[in-house]
Amino acid sequence: MNVKPKVLIVDDRVKNIIVLEEMLADLDIELVRATSGQEAIEKANKTEFALMLMDVRMPGMDGFETVEKIRKDPMNELIPIIYITAFYNEDYYRVKGIKTGAVDFITKPIIPDILIGKVTVFMKIFRQRKNLEEEIIWRERIEKDLKKAKDLAEDATRAKQKFLSTMSHEIRTPLNAIINTVNLLREEEPREDQLDSIEILKFSADNLLQIVNDILDYSKIDAGRIEFEKVEFEMRKLVNGVMQSFDYEVNRRNLLMEIRIDESIPAVVLGDSTRLTQILINLVGNAVKFTEKGSITIVAKPIKTKNGQIDIGFSIIDTGIGIAEDKMEIIFESFTQASSSTTRKYGGTGLGLAITQKLVEMQGGELSVKSKVGKGSTFSFTLPFVVSEKTHVEDDALLKSSFHSLKGLRVLVVEDNLVNQKIVSKYLAKWETIYEIAENGRVAVEMVSKNHFDVVLMDLHMPEMSGYEATLKIRAMDDDYYKNLPIIALTASVFLEDREKIFQFGMSGFITKPFNPKELFWTISPFLKKRD
Repeated sequence: MNVKPKVLIVDDRVKNIIVLEEMLADLDIELVRATSGQEAIEKANKTEFALMLMDVRMPGMDGFETVEKIRKDPMNELIPIIYITAFYNEDYYRVKGIKTGAVDFITKPIIPDILIGKVTVFMKIFRQRKNLEEEIIWRERIEKDLKKAKDLAEDATRAKQKFLSTMSHEIRTPLNAIINTVNLLREEEPREDQLDSIEILKFSADNLLQIVNDILDYSKIDAGRIEFEKVEFEMRKLVNGVMQSFDYEVNRRNLLMEIRIDESIPAVVLGDSTRLTQILINLVGNAVKFTEKGSITIVAKPIKTKNGQIDIGFSIIDTGIGIAEDKMEIIFESFTQASSSTTRKYGGTGLGLAITQKLVEMQGGELSVKSKVGKGSTFSFTLPFVVSEKTHVEDDALLKSSFHSLKGLRVLVVEDNLVNQKIVSKYLAKWETIYEIAENGRVAVEMVSKNHFDVVLMDLHMPEMSGYEATLKIRAMDDDYYKNLPIIALTASVFLEDREKIFQFGMSGFITKPFNPKELFWTISPFLKKRD
């Protein structure tokens, strides 16, 4: 605090004020005069004083009355006031002084050292109080700024989430049409000369979908919205499935693929199989992308086993182009690859390794790399799993069911996109269902109220009435049929909030676009059995 504390000296005799001023001249304070009670009141109401030295006996308005009036202003209630009097020992003055809020008395004749000592104490108290007030003001300002920054960050996150959710829908909707058109073409026994074009189209669509998924996954990780589950799964089956998904590209490049899973790893473990698959696909995908000749190997071995938990170490080894030593760290940064030429030649967003590293770290593991340029790379990570006593995980009962047809199943497809209408319709016709189309939620509500359906496939974002609103209106209808009618959301969103919202609005489940035909089939299959 740089401003000098002010001390008000009140005395009707100027010569007495001068004496006090001379005694206090060496203190770092500003002295202000008042020669009457009224003048003291006026100055006290305009200026903040650290201390008042008040003469008791003054003509017209004595010191006691002056202090009583000064104290009426809330801002002056706590100003320290020292009375100066020659009559301190008289009971009247002692009681009166206490009642009016005096903090001390100084009797005349004044001893300089006593006056200086007492004033010095109150100046220290004043400075400490002002420092504390400034600290409080500073903290309040910081808190206000932090709250403002937090609110802005939350608004930005919500805006980003809304933007990504919208973009997810807008990009995934046409992707759904492209990918499933490709799937339909592949099932229609194309000629050999057509097959190559179809595979190119499928590869390009899958690549675009992977880019979209990478961006959305990175956004979810960045916002801390990733959740991990614990399900039982067969480790060997999962790793084999990952490797098989690269069969086409591996065979095209004439690469050798090898899996080495230590025999001591349990057949079944509990963990997040979906995220493990994502991690392996990212790392194996990179290995395939950057390996022109040679081999790719997945190694899995136990690192530590304790109290029913096993830490499994994974290594993905390739004989690809390798990574320069000075690029080892930056490859894990977002939107970064080892060099610009890598991006030009091999493509990619530069998000795969950043996402993979985060997914590993969020599960308590660590991702590392060893590499030599021209020799290849080894990416290694360790993840914890819970050991299961099972030796086999039963396949979903639906997958083992004998459905080859959905003949007779009545399906209402609620979809505003004409292309997606046709895609879903082709699959439903192929499975021999009886289906109808509603181009928006309003039409869907009207059709449900007049017809019987076994299941409704409901798009969420539509003009006139959304899938959410349509579902609420259907659930609000009187009959139990409407409350129990299976309504499956067709959503392009992968955000947890949107999926939670689906169930909050009374839907029975969801299928993510672009949908896998098998997933669609097995999702609606049970309703044929329920109807029968």
